Amino acid sequence: EERKREFDRIVSLKERKNGFVKANKEAAELEKSQDFSFIYIEAKRILGNGLSSISCAEFGRFLRICKLYLEILNRKIISLGGNNLKPHIENIFSGEEISDQDYLKLVTGLGSSAEINTEDKNFYEEICRAFELTDISLLLEMISNCANEEEYNSQIAKFFDITVNSHLFDYLPYHYHRERSAAFEKLSRDKKFEFAKRYHRWLYTHLRYLITEKTPLKNFSEDYVQLWVGNADENIDAIGVSGETEQERFWFHYARLRDVVVLKYEGFGYPEILLEIEPEDLKITERTNVAIIYPYGNTTVPVALEQGPALAKKSNINLFLSAFPIPDTKNGNKILTIKDGLFYPCEEDLRTLREKYHCLGKNETGMVLATFKEPLILHGIFFHFTHPLRPEIDHFRVPIIQPLIWEAATHLKCELPQMLKGSGVKCPEQENWYMDDTARVGEKAKIAIREKIKKLAKNYQAVIVKPEKESGGRKSLILPVRKGNEYLEENIDQLAELVYEISKTDNVVIQQVLDSRVRQLYSREFLENMVERFARLGIPVLLDREPKTPLFSYFRQILVLGKGEYKISHNITVVSTSGIANVGQGGLLSEYTDDIIDPKYRDDFRKEITRAAFNSMESQRKYLKNNWRYVLSEYLKIYPEFASRIKYDEIFTDLTGFSIDDIPYEMGDYMPIFLVDEEDNLKYIFDFEKEEIIPLYDEKGYPTEVKIYDGNGKEIKRSDEKGKPVLVPLFDKKGNKRKLYDAKGVEVSSLVMYKIEANPGAGLWRPHNDQLPPERKGEGVFAIFDNFGQRAKVYKEKLG
Repeated sequence: EERKREFDRIVSLKERKNGFVKANKEAAELEKSQDFSFIYIEAKRILGNGLSSISCAEFGRFLRICKLYLEILNRKIISLGGNNLKPHIENIFSGEEISDQDYLKLVTGLGSSAEINTEDKNFYEEICRAFELTDISLLLEMISNCANEEEYNSQIAKFFDITVNSHLFDYLPYHYHRERSAAFEKLSRDKKFEFAKRYHRWLYTHLRYLITEKTPLKNFSEDYVQLWVGNADENIDAIGVSGETEQERFWFHYARLRDVVVLKYEGFGYPEILLEIEPEDLKITERTNVAIIYPYGNTTVPVALEQGPALAKKSNINLFLSAFPIPDTKNGNKILTIKDGLFYPCEEDLRTLREKYHCLGKNETGMVLATFKEPLILHGIFFHFTHPLRPEIDHFRVPIIQPLIWEAATHLKCELPQMLKGSGVKCPEQENWYMDDTARVGEKAKIAIREKIKKLAKNYQAVIVKPEKESGGRKSLILPVRKGNEYLEENIDQLAELVYEISKTDNVVIQQVLDSRVRQLYSREFLENMVERFARLGIPVLLDREPKTPLFSYFRQILVLGKGEYKISHNITVVSTSGIANVGQGGLLSEYTDDIIDPKYRDDFRKEITRAAFNSMESQRKYLKNNWRYVLSEYLKIYPEFASRIKYDEIFTDLTGFSIDDIPYEMGDYMPIFLVDEEDNLKYIFDFEKEEIIPLYDEKGYPTEVKIYDGNGKEIKRSDEKGKPVLVPLFDKKGNKRKLYDAKGVEVSSLVMYKIEANPGAGLWRPHNDQLPPERKGEGVFAIFDNFGQRAKVYKEKLG
């Protein structure tokens, strides 16, 4: 089978190359025109209407005409002072295989090129056409060797993953996001939708053809397909797709294609479809309705939806996923309703629904997509942080998992030191660089940026640069900046250039890289298991043998407000071979339990991370009370389209009395910093009042003036009779921790917890759940929505 597939691949590549070469003459004739629009139209004409497969030879011919378009565009880019993209063009448009890496290099280069002529809207169009031709080429490459329905589905899902920014509600192409280009980021939301529709028309038609004819969806009825997928070409709306304009409506149908293949790829399958359900069949009189307002294809929130049956039976909560809530009023109050939703009914409800209504399709795990005969009133909402209704949603006074002020604050990494001030919780040392700084001084900014990096380099050997308002490590970079007493000038220049580029569209944090002692922190059993898990991913890790693999980790604590107190719903740790330990970039997630920590540090670790989580929460709450106006003003700098719709003249409460400048939910990231060396000798203490790590020895190894004491109040000597330094082991020979105290009587810890950042929205729920044993599946997300549901029940009673 594998030999046959390889043979078929070689044959198809040969046919593609032949088609490419044969089109040389056609390209030479077209080149005489030097007409961008004409060449673009000719390239698209080769593809036909999108409702049939493209042969290998025609794909090769298409690539050759695309190459001509890109070459002429590249000459224009160079003439305007832009970078030469010829090597990247050659890699994609050669008639050979196309790699994801080569694709990303070319489209990133094209996006950057758009910045050199932002006043010429025709130039934007020319760049967008190049994006489209490159996207089509990538898609045709990715499906060129598919052998069955599942492969088509998975390859199309991967195509969307590369090209569509599904982290944002609008799912707009990555081309228009600041991660690729500052030029398109500055366009209005409406303009982005306009470009998205214009330059994805053929892609939409062809992708829909592939999904409905080549993936497992082909086995479903036409009625089912029209309801689940819709058809933008024939103005048939899918369930749950909406939009204020024609462009939005089209684009959200394109997004639905992504949702359909991704949910299938992730193992959720296709939902059962039920139409016009009576609300009482979901017992809405006795239950509270909570909705997650996210796109249907979000892959994090289904793990919460799966707790629908348990929430219905144990907590009297209906939990839905719905993308476009409908505003209304009741008893003089603004309310939110939904007319459709994705959900998992409990066994009793599902049986009733199947008996009473005609079902289209079948989902083995009970996932249902339904429309409702009457709109359902929502009593609590978990709202996507970039939803178009986001600026207005607090004014509905419905309990929300993250009010806008707090959600905005989670983006402000530059402000984290101020948010934590006085909490006894420290964050890494950092320098900030602001968009306003770059706008004020232009290219000269790089000189000042270098000085900020060097300021940190005096004390730290490596720094990380990261955008203030991005998450997941996107566009972040870690580099060493000093070796011994010498600055690494090339690395400093590279970091300064990145800071400058980011600062065209966002503020930037330049931060010390914390020392991550993974081998010392975790238990041996956990480390060996981790090595095996990395091996299954094809990542070799040398734990003990040289050269040892660099390892990094962080911890996440998710806090949710219940009946008057915060509870921890998730204890998470992530280990990575990269300094940016992101689960989406090869990091391994595990549940943090005491037994995965080395026994010597377990008690200190649990105490310190719990203290840090709750103390930082209280500090952040105080910060918001005093700085909410500033938080909103900074937030609006990256979401200027919200400015006219965000009206917060004063602080108010939701209908339950919860203030909009308070915090009901947080995902906080933390890192432990050891106060002992690798041999467990005490080297530092932490002053909780000053929020500083205090050294017990100076640079030459001699004791500082700081004093520490035993349990009887006797000073621990750190030098002998001759004045030579004496080490202070924190553990006895049996591994038991010694009781030592600082001058204020505070017991000395083996480590202290730094806060890295707070995060918006829903993150790491699913990979955390995957690590739980069967009997505990869903307990984390159940805790979030069970506690949140308590607030929603109060709202339902108040609303009447």
